[in-house]
Amino acid sequence: MEMTTLGELISLQRGYDLTETHRRSGLVPIVGSAGVHGYHDTAKAKGPGVTLGRSGASFGKVTFIREDFWPHNTTIFVTDFKGNEPLFIRYLLESLDFSSLNSGSAQQSLNRNFVYPVAVRKFALPVQRRIAGILSAYDELMENSQRRIRILEEMARTLYHEWFVHFRFPGHEQVPFVDSPLGPLPKGWEVSEFRNLFQIKYGKTLPKTDIKKVGLYPVYGAGDVIGYYDEVLCPGKCALVTSRGNGSGTVWRTRKAAFVTNNSLMILPNEQFRYWDYSFVELLLKHSNVLEAKTGSAQPQVTIENLNYVKANVPTRKVVESFCAFATPIYEQVDLLFEKSENLRRTRDLLLPRLFSGQLNLN
Repeated sequence: MEMTTLGELISLQRGYDLTETHRRSGLVPIVGSAGVHGYHDTAKAKGPGVTLGRSGASFGKVTFIREDFWPHNTTIFVTDFKGNEPLFIRYLLESLDFSSLNSGSAQQSLNRNFVYPVAVRKFALPVQRRIAGILSAYDELMENSQRRIRILEEMARTLYHEWFVHFRFPGHEQVPFVDSPLGPLPKGWEVSEFRNLFQIKYGKTLPKTDIKKVGLYPVYGAGDVIGYYDEVLCPGKCALVTSRGNGSGTVWRTRKAAFVTNNSLMILPNEQFRYWDYSFVELLLKHSNVLEAKTGSAQPQVTIENLNYVKANVPTRKVVESFCAFATPIYEQVDLLFEKSENLRRTRDLLLPRLFSGQLNLN
């Protein structure tokens, strides 16, 4: 097995400063440590390109981009692939653990001079392309699922907006409007506080050491699935509100029975509103002023006490049930696509180290 170093395969450089005030409207992606986070009118690097998160929570995160781009100073980026396949380099870097290369102290920092000596297996260009082709096929299938998910979710949002914001629900022509604390509403609708509509519960504290890579139930943290655990806290699909951190006030949901940490709040309809499906609850929350319940600046959070007093429009049962008949199958299709994408991701992640270790012979 012939070995080489990353310094023999690629050249790296720190990205460029670009403050918010200096950004101009354009189509050039700005790639930061966590990926694309905006656009500009000028490119600083030719595509295809590969970046590595240089610091913070996205330390060592690999981003691949096909078009010309602006690599932000929170990254280091490949300036020369030295004749190697760019997609192969992307996957090679993803297969490596950069945690031991921290050149900082309290704040993680990745220095290109620490990256260059890393030893890797050497592959001929045809084999590089074969490896890149295998792994990119999985990525393309996942991207296709994500595109379909975005379209379906937009369909559900548009339908909700049409029915419950513009009040153009089926039969609306025959329903007069009456005054309410939130403005004119169709007759039969009312305004109510969350405390009258929902049971709002905190998730439970779960030490990081108890979170598993494989388990019975996904663990929902502050906006993402962070692992698995063998205890269920949320028995089925339900809406969540992130309760802590910069993302506090974000509305999302579980996709199956799950464990929910104390970084999120579980939102479950009260007994008289059990006909409210999770699809309607999530969209109602997203169209309510949940951020009213956000407090603090250094440590922002959403508390049950504050969330209880947020107001929402409450439509008639007939309108909600009609909406759920349309929206719930859309959400179920979204969840199937999400599960398909996750299965593809797991398979790809199993293949990744085997391809680069030589366990799978591609010669």
